[in-house]
This record gives sequence, C-alpha cells and structure tokens, in this order.
Amino acid sequence: MISYKVGLENIQWDKLFDLYKRVGLLKRFIENNEYHKIQSAFKNSYKVVIAWDDEKLIGACRMISDGICYGSVFDVGVLPEYQKKGVGKNLMNTLLEGEDYIPIHLTATFGNEDFYKKIGFKRHKTAYSKYPWETIYTEE
Repeated sequence: MISYKVGLENIQWDKLFDLYKRVGLLKRFIENNEYHKIQSAFKNSYKVVIAWDDEKLIGACRMISDGICYGSVFDVGVLPEYQKKGVGKNLMNTLLEGEDYIPIHLTATFGNEDFYKKIGFKRHKTAYSKYPWETIYTEE
C-alpha cells in the first residue's frame, strides 16, 4: 500500500539519499558524499512529502516558500520501478495541497516537461510555473 506523508519526521535519511542516487538527482552532493547538505536542504524546506510502499521509500519532493507570495518545487524523485504509476502525480498533489493561493515555480528535468503540463503547470518564459490566476508570464 502506497502512502504519502508530509513532514521531516517521515524521512529515513539513508533511504532518501539512496532514492536520489538511484534517480540521478542531487548528483553533485551524492558524488561528493555531502549528504549533510541534502539533509540541511530538506530541513530548511517549507514542505516535504515522502512516498512509501510499506517500508520502502519510493519517492520524495519538497517546496521552498515564504507561504505568502511564492513557492518553488525541487527534487521530485520517484524510483524507476514506480515511475508512470501515479506516484509522482500523487507526490505533487500532496505537496501542492493547500498552496493554491500562491504562484508555484519549478524547473523540470529534461524529458519530464509533459508530466508537469499534465498536472496543471504552464510554460513560463524562463521556467515552468503555476499561478492561481491568469498571467502574461505563462504560455498555453
């Protein structure tokens, strides 16, 4: 049974580091054994969501935000064997829940642009973004 949990108390750090190693995210920190920097980044985040399949950490994402004006999504990662099964979508839905009053920005990894479009993000002139109102900064 897959569950989605919000908050740092739901992280097992060694499993999180393994996730990002397997999906190729945060590579510069992992290759330099700077796991403390990844941990610090998560601890300084506004919101963190972790996906579990029983005892197996299968996905994670985080948002940096002031909670008022803007939010930015980072480090959306799902184990390869769980990709294209709704885990990424559910991670993002959980992360964005209750945050629809602020513009949300993200930079997609190459090849994942369509995923973000499918869940409501629009192309920004220099990045992807999701605004709760119409804006000239997004394209259809």
